[in-house]
Amino acid sequence: MYEFDNTAIARELELMSDLLEIAGADRFRFLSYRKAAGMIRAWPEQLSKMAEEDRLTEIPGVGVKLAGSICELLHHGTFSELEALKAEFPAGLVDLMRVPNVGPKRARQFFDKLGITSLDALSEAIESGEIARVGGMGDKTIANIRRGLETHLGHLDRMLLMDALPLAERIVEELLKHDAVIDAVPAGSLRRMQETIGDIDIITVSEDSSAVMEAVRLLPATERVLASGDTKTSVLTASGLQVDVRVVKPDQAGAALQYFTGSKEHNVHVREIAKKHGMKVNEYGVFRIGEEGAEGERVGGATEEEVYSVLGFAQLPPPEIRHDAGEIEAALAGDLPRLLELSDIRGDFHLHTTSTDAHSTLEQNRAMAAALGYEYLVVTDHAENLHMVRGMTVTRLNEQWAEVDALNVDRGEAPYILKGIELNIGRDGTVDYDPEVLASFDFCIASLHSGWGDDGAKATTRLLEAMGNPYVDIIGHPSGRIIGKREPIALDIEAVLERAAETGTMMELNAYPDRLDLKDTHLRSAKRHGVRIAIGTDAHRAEHMRYMRYGVATARRGWITADDCLNAQPLETVRSWFKRSKLSS
Repeated sequence: MYEFDNTAIARELELMSDLLEIAGADRFRFLSYRKAAGMIRAWPEQLSKMAEEDRLTEIPGVGVKLAGSICELLHHGTFSELEALKAEFPAGLVDLMRVPNVGPKRARQFFDKLGITSLDALSEAIESGEIARVGGMGDKTIANIRRGLETHLGHLDRMLLMDALPLAERIVEELLKHDAVIDAVPAGSLRRMQETIGDIDIITVSEDSSAVMEAVRLLPATERVLASGDTKTSVLTASGLQVDVRVVKPDQAGAALQYFTGSKEHNVHVREIAKKHGMKVNEYGVFRIGEEGAEGERVGGATEEEVYSVLGFAQLPPPEIRHDAGEIEAALAGDLPRLLELSDIRGDFHLHTTSTDAHSTLEQNRAMAAALGYEYLVVTDHAENLHMVRGMTVTRLNEQWAEVDALNVDRGEAPYILKGIELNIGRDGTVDYDPEVLASFDFCIASLHSGWGDDGAKATTRLLEAMGNPYVDIIGHPSGRIIGKREPIALDIEAVLERAAETGTMMELNAYPDRLDLKDTHLRSAKRHGVRIAIGTDAHRAEHMRYMRYGVATARRGWITADDCLNAQPLETVRSWFKRSKLSS
């Protein structure tokens, strides 16, 4: 059986979906693969195990036929329908369709009319002007495709944190089963919880390096060994990610972890501090500087705490904030705050249901919230002006509210459900519904769902206007970015945050893994302005609520504490943070 983790399986199903779309297949057919892939990415159990136990159809969206294709993939590395489509179209067409502003129809046009089958060929056609031969290719469209290609190329060799982290955790779990491995910890950008990851770095601790290197070569996830030496082995996994595993001695473990976690800027600053203390720090330990700059007495390196403490640090800087952005000065002085932790989260502030465009019912969302140990959850379906997803009319809102009331009355130990909505911010900054309806919600999120081609000034004005509405409590996914697919709106973020502080409007940290919006630097600005943060997973399936971990990781990168975060408050405090609580007082 091939070792395909859930991410690798999802990628193959997404490829199938993309090829079907290029082929002009029925919309329901290609969307069924895409929806199943989305579910599999968020599924907590490995499908390889479920396949062995004949339980794949327990996954929503995975029927008998698709389960058979997954089993074929696991046993043969592919499945027959996918191979048939691969034979029909060049693989490069999928790369083309994934370029923002291209899509499947244009990719097919480029192939049929110009023979374009690669990103390089697309770039050449743009620069030569040949692309204008394809119908509908005006100057603005070509400029948009050029920008989309630049965005796509900038993320081409990187993977979302969501895809890299579970794989790294599985590899660490496998390594820790080996008798020779004392410890194994992810390092690098993954440990810093960057939003995208290049390669996975793992530090192992052992007295028997050769045994560990052999274990890495034989990992179930290893598809191909790229290089293997005495203390480092690099492998390629079925997910397409390179994994570099280093082995160090126990007395070097802390120094190696600190060094390979980074960031580069953080480490340079740490080395400067060491030099001022007459020491040097590297991946092997902390040493006093001897005569003529020679490496002298070893004074630390077994643990990270030891590395930092011998250099005079009062606190250990959390990995997520190691970017030489003030964390070193704060850690030296003992002024680092206690950053938000996943265990602080009491609920989720952005959830959709089958009433609009999601795939889980309100009761299924509540069951997931209960499994996560939440005190409360919300319903924030789309408002009526977003017709493409059956936005909620007032009549349907009343029906939903009756369901919420019934569930809250009979809830027992289940989480309490708050009545919310995701409003649309119009071209003039207004939102859906009359004030009387808006006042009936427990809270309202307001988001931009259009105008992605607008200049930053226009989008900023829309947000500023929306925040003046006394019933808009939270601004959802403020910049509108989708990592690697849609660039963020060029907002005047300082003006937005100043207005948020003036009006008492909270900003959402959207935890959906390809959004993570606001980004960490904006979160730090929000904190400086005194603007509170609400984390929402934007879940369209109950399983997506597990994405909260990525929101918390981003919050930590932005120095957000429990005191800054709506989700970390008890229900009574949550209500007091909404703007409408001031209207009724």
